[in-house]
Amino acid sequence: MTEATIKTLDKLLNKKKEREEQVKKILDEADRRIIHKAEKRRLKRYNLSQTAKILRAPRQTLYYWIKKNWVKPWRDYRRYPVFTVFDIEKIIKWRNTIKLSKEPYVSRDVDNFL
Repeated sequence: MTEATIKTLDKLLNKKKEREEQVKKILDEADRRIIHKAEKRRLKRYNLSQTAKILRAPRQTLYYWIKKNWVKPWRDYRRYPVFTVFDIEKIIKWRNTIKLSKEPYVSRDVDNFL
C-alpha cells in the first residue's frame, strides 16, 4: 500500500472513532440501558409450545396461523418456528384487533339504558 492510501485509511478510522465518541456523548447512561434491554429482548427466543402457553392458545392454532401466513415466525437451525418477544407482542396486538372488530355494535345511547 502506498503512503497516500495509508493516510486516507487513517483519516477514515479517525473519523469513525470521532463519530463513535459523539454518539457516546449524545446517549447518556439511561438510554444505553434501554437499548441494551431491547437488544436482550430481541435475542430471547421461544419455541412454539412456549409461545402457545404465553398466548393461552393451543399449539395447533399457532400452526394454523403459520399455515395461513397470518404469523411469520423465525426459524431455528432445525427449521422449527421460534418467536421473539417482539413477535409475541405483535401477535397479541393482532389478536386484540381481531377481537375488537368482531364485537357487536354497542349502543352508547343513554336512553336505551334507562
